[in-house]
Amino acid sequence: MRKRVLKSIVQIIPVFIIGGILSVISLYTSNQFLKDLSDYSFLMVPPLLAGYIAKEISGSVGFIPGLILGYLSGAIGLGMFGAILVGIILGYFINLLKKIEISIDMSSIMYIVVIPILSTLVVGMGLYYIFQEPMKFILESLGIYLNSLDDKNNVFLNFVLGGLIGVDLGGPINKVAYVYAINTLEYGKGDIMGPIAVAISTPPLALGLSQFILKNRFSKTEKEAGIISILLGFLGITEGALLFLTKDIAVLPTTVIGAAIGAASASVLGVKSLVPHGGIIIFPLIENKIGFLISLSIGVISTIFMLYFLKRGDSNG
Repeated sequence: MRKRVLKSIVQIIPVFIIGGILSVISLYTSNQFLKDLSDYSFLMVPPLLAGYIAKEISGSVGFIPGLILGYLSGAIGLGMFGAILVGIILGYFINLLKKIEISIDMSSIMYIVVIPILSTLVVGMGLYYIFQEPMKFILESLGIYLNSLDDKNNVFLNFVLGGLIGVDLGGPINKVAYVYAINTLEYGKGDIMGPIAVAISTPPLALGLSQFILKNRFSKTEKEAGIISILLGFLGITEGALLFLTKDIAVLPTTVIGAAIGAASASVLGVKSLVPHGGIIIFPLIENKIGFLISLSIGVISTIFMLYFLKRGDSNG
């Protein structure tokens, strides 16, 4: 199953690249069309991810139901991780349905009508009625907690926000922290968005660079993703590190703590940004550029240091 999820993530990486590059260009040109096109690109991530995962597990019959339920996941705020969950459940549920013995004459109806409708309905109801409310409760509670923090202690606040950025790497928890930072821009304050810009890039850059520093700790698949991860980190796309988290859960503490340390360091150094984006790509728009580079380096080095102790060697090399 893990290999199928990894393959599906690799297949949607072009969406991240397209959306990220368009977003950056729109920042520098103030072009609303490019901004909208970038936003629409990222909206395609949950549907495509769920579709590809379901297809990898159950064959082509799972792709369309996966698209539909992946879109539902994005619409109700469960994002990529909701899409991963629904793609896996959908794929295995379809495999169960395929075991039902039917006559050859009925097979076309089974695969074109019965399986797509039944799987979409059953798994969709589970996503909507079982998983939606608990996840929303968690996200709403998280938002309340962030709003309760004293913004006078920006170092601690940015440490928490940075850690949330590294939790699910572009998923719903990441988005809570990101949206919180964007909302502070309405008051003309860049002291939250600056550190978050550092946190956004820390996981993908660290995990990408670690492929060359800790060579014996990663599989061939991960090593091949290293350059892509660095590119996405450069563009300010935290999802570049998602491939590694899906491969080995031991990566999670390093992305959380590394992003938190990077954000806290940026807060101490007074890094500021009024741009709702992250990554080295916005370097010309950062206030205190030296502080930005130093804090990003601290976050990346901290992450790689933790990976040295937590990431086991891969026997497939």
